Order: sequence, then structure tokens, then C-alpha cells
Amino acid sequence: SLGLLVLVVVLFVQPMSLDTVVAWSLVLSGGLGNLVDRIINDGRVIDFMNIGIGSLRAGIFNVADVYITVGVVVLVFQSLQRPRRSMLG
Repeated sequence: SLGLLVLVVVLFVQPMSLDTVVAWSLVLSGGLGNLVDRIINDGRVIDFMNIGIGSLRAGIFNVADVYITVGVVVLVFQSLQRPRRSMLG
């Protein structure tokens, strides 16, 4: 939960592009979703999606974790696309 607080502060203090704000918002909302689930449901996370037709299951996943994963993937791609600055000047 301290990490979530730090994310909130960084979002409001550090100037960022819109896509970076969206990515961090996904990470933050996923983390808050899991935290709220754990507080309300005796330490369990219950926001799962069960995708499939009839007995054929294509996936069972946690919605908040999907938000976190998508946000982190966007941040990784952004960091790979930024030009590297030399530490020597």
C-alpha cells in the first residue's frame, strides 16, 4: 500500500505524457482494486473473469492483474523507445 501512495504522489508531481499517465493509472487502479478486494473479502481477491463457451474455457484471470500487466507493458515499451542519455554528459 505504500507503493500505491508513492504512485499517487508521482502522478501529481512529475510532468508526464498522456500515455504515461494512462499506463501508471492502469497500474495504480489495478493495485487499488486488489487492495480493496483484500480488505473487503477477508484477504482474498475475487474480481476474476471466466472466459469461454459452455465447457470450453479460454481463460480465467484477475481483472486488476490485467490492468497492472497492461500498464507495465506500456511503460516497458515506452522506456525502450526513449533515446538513451549518456551518463558522461
